Amino acid sequence: MDYEHIAQQQPLGGVELGRGADGVVVEVQKHPEIVIKTMNHPFKLGVNRVKLEIHYFDEVLKATQGKQATQVLNHGITPDQYSWLVRERVFDVMPRGSQTSRNELIDIILQIYPNADVNRLMFPDPTYDNVRWGYTKNNREPRWILIDP
Repeated sequence: MDYEHIAQQQPLGGVELGRGADGVVVEVQKHPEIVIKTMNHPFKLGVNRVKLEIHYFDEVLKATQGKQATQVLNHGITPDQYSWLVRERVFDVMPRGSQTSRNELIDIILQIYPNADVNRLMFPDPTYDNVRWGYTKNNREPRWILIDP
């Protein structure tokens, strides 16, 4: 990545890409290959969620030989006490991979974190699911990727 991350310094956000129960995701200004997720909950709850996500992404990356989760590149807290993290962006690709390969990743995810927010029934339209078929800038191979626990 050609973006220089400064520890605990949040980059400028751009276009909003989505909202969920945990937070809001926007692409980094002039760097659509990476995104910022700002947590909805201030103080300790948001900090704990960021720590959980970092741990969880790391475990899925280890279990899949560094392929099937996004990498967290930076994290910190805003002046008004909202936690944030910067991670790789997943670019969707068609046609999608098989349900069998998706289930294999979901099995790994649920072994690591049984309460993960993943769903086998979303395959016909996984647009709003936390497992996406796509690629990252650093690995152009299309694959199922965990984007959010």
